Amino acid sequence: MPFEALDPRDAGRLEALTATAAGAHGPDPEACESVRGRVDSGNVPLLLNEVRYALERLLDDGTTHAIDVRAIPLGPGEEDRLLDALGRGELRAEFDSLGRSEVQECAYPGVWCVTHYNEAGHVAGRFLEVTFTPALLASPPEDVRTGLERLAAELAP
Repeated sequence: MPFEALDPRDAGRLEALTATAAGAHGPDPEACESVRGRVDSGNVPLLLNEVRYALERLLDDGTTHAIDVRAIPLGPGEEDRLLDALGRGELRAEFDSLGRSEVQECAYPGVWCVTHYNEAGHVAGRFLEVTFTPALLASPPEDVRTGLERLAAELAP
């Protein structure tokens, strides 16, 4: 049945249509749950193709790429389906620096899942990085310089 425009002043008619659409006692919870399980944004295959093209660029010219997974509109369960499709590789690092973070290599080398957690242990951010080495694992030049100076001082007579 197509929707028809209602005059906002016609509250009685609007309430009647709402009650008819939702049932006398509100929406059927079982019907809502069955719909919830089927919501699919269609973004998982698009994201997987984006990763594929990013891997091609990484190999062609060294261009790295990052995807903020939480910024993409995904339906219920789609983030898990995306991560399942990418799989798990051999390398994993976990560390605490302004909160707990985890870097997990995916089953496809060059693709990394970087997850940041809040103080309660819930996911605060999740990124896919297409790179040879994730940025969180790379030593900043200033840290390397400090380490060199400290080593040189310890080796000095």
